Amino acid sequence: MPNEYNMLDRPQSAPLDAVGFGIGFNQNWLGIVKRKLAAGQSAVVQIWGDSTTRNGAIPSDGTPNRYPSLWAADLVSSGRLDAAVGNSNCGVRVFAFNSLSGQTYQLAATVRASASGQWLDFYVASVSGSIARYFQHAFFFRALAAVPADALMIGHGINMASFTNIEGEMIAAIEQYRSVNSRCPILWNTQHPLQANTNGETSWRPALLANAAAWGIAADDTVYQAFLSAGKPDGLYNGDGIHQSTTSGNALYVAMLNQWWDRAVPGVGMVRASALAIPSAQQLLTNGDFATWTNTSAAPDGWTSSGTVTFSRDTTNFASPRKPFSARMVASGAAQTWIDQVVNASAFRQYMLGITPIVAAARVWRDTGGTSTFLGRLAIRCTAASLGGTINAVINDSNIVQTNGFGWVVTKPFLVPADATALSVRLFVDSSTTPDATKGINVDQISCVPGLMPAPYSV
Repeated sequence: MPNEYNMLDRPQSAPLDAVGFGIGFNQNWLGIVKRKLAAGQSAVVQIWGDSTTRNGAIPSDGTPNRYPSLWAADLVSSGRLDAAVGNSNCGVRVFAFNSLSGQTYQLAATVRASASGQWLDFYVASVSGSIARYFQHAFFFRALAAVPADALMIGHGINMASFTNIEGEMIAAIEQYRSVNSRCPILWNTQHPLQANTNGETSWRPALLANAAAWGIAADDTVYQAFLSAGKPDGLYNGDGIHQSTTSGNALYVAMLNQWWDRAVPGVGMVRASALAIPSAQQLLTNGDFATWTNTSAAPDGWTSSGTVTFSRDTTNFASPRKPFSARMVASGAAQTWIDQVVNASAFRQYMLGITPIVAAARVWRDTGGTSTFLGRLAIRCTAASLGGTINAVINDSNIVQTNGFGWVVTKPFLVPADATALSVRLFVDSSTTPDATKGINVDQISCVPGLMPAPYSV
C-alpha cells in the first residue's frame, strides 16, 4: 500500500537508478554493504531491536527465529547475495547479543560457510521489551558501538508508547549511535501494529515518519501498512496480538528488507557527523560541562538549585577523559529537586523567537533501584502569556529501565513563542514529591542549542 513516508515507493527515476556515490543514505541504506561485497570484502549489518527482531538461538528461551535471521537465510536461498558478490563463495553468519548479564555476542547460526574468507555478518542486539534508550547506557559500547557496522536497522518502537518525549528519545538514540559510527546508514522501520489498539499511531510512529528526513535516516512503513491493509488478521500474529507470526508475519518483514536490498546500489552515500560530536557555536548555557565549580558542596557555578540536594564531585564515574569527573547529585526531603540555569534573554530573543527551535541535551547516569522513577528529567522552561505563564514547555520523560552508565537524554525541539519573556533549562535531580535519598544521578554535561539536533557543551 503506497505511503508518502515509504522510501520504497519512490519513483524508479529517483537517484537510486544513478551512480551510488553521493546518494543519501535515506535512499541507499545498503549501499556500503553492496559496495564492499562487490569488492570482495566482508560486510556487517547490525540490528538494534526488541522481541520482534530477537534471534531465539541465543539465549535458548524458546523464542522462534525472527525476521533478521530469516532475511539472512533468504538472501542466500534467493540468490540475491550471490548476485551482489558475483559468486557463491561468500558466507553468512548471524551473531546474537546473548544477554544483559553476559554482554557478549555469540554465534547463533552459520547460514552458509565461506569458501573464500568473505562474510556477510548480521549482529542482532535485541532484548525483549526494549525501547530506544535501553541500550544507550551501560550496554551501549558492548552491544552497539563494538560492532563496525556498514548498515544499521532499528526495529523497535512498540514499547515506547508510554513515554511522553518520543522525539527526544529517538534523537538521542540516533545521534549517540552516530557519534561512534558516523559512516553507518540507518534504517528505522515502523514495525507492525498491535492487534488490539493503535499505540503506534498515537505515539512514536508519527514522530518517526515526520522527522526521519530531518534526522538523516531512512524510514519504512511497508510492514505496518501491510498489516493494516490485511485487517490485522490472526494469521499475521503468533497468538498474543503483539508479535508477528513465524511464517506470514515474518515474511512481510523479509520482503520489505529484500526491497531495500534490490534497490540498493554500491556506493558510499552522504555522511554527516553526529551532532553530539560537534561543539555548538551558539551554546545558550554557560558552564554546561561544570568545568568551573568553586564550591563542590553546592551547585556548579552559573547554576541554581532548589530543594535539598547533596552535591559532590565524582572522580570515579565520568563520561569523558577530557574532564575526569562528573557532578554527583542526590536528592532528599519532601519536594521536587532540581538545578536550573536561566538563558540570557538577548540570546534567545536574537536567534529563536518564533523562528528556530531549540533543543536541550544532558549526559546522565541514573542510579537503579530505589523508590523513585523520575530521576534526571530534563526540561526547557518558558514564560510566555501565550503558554499561560511559566511552564515546563518541554520535558524529557524519566528512564525507568536505565541500567548503570552514562547516556544522553534529549528534549524534542521547542519553538520559543514570540511573546516569551524568560527561558531556562532545568534538570530535575528527582521530580518526585518525596525523593529517594538513597539514589541519585551523575551529570557529565548539559547543553541547549538552536536547531533540530542536540549538541554538547564541549567534547
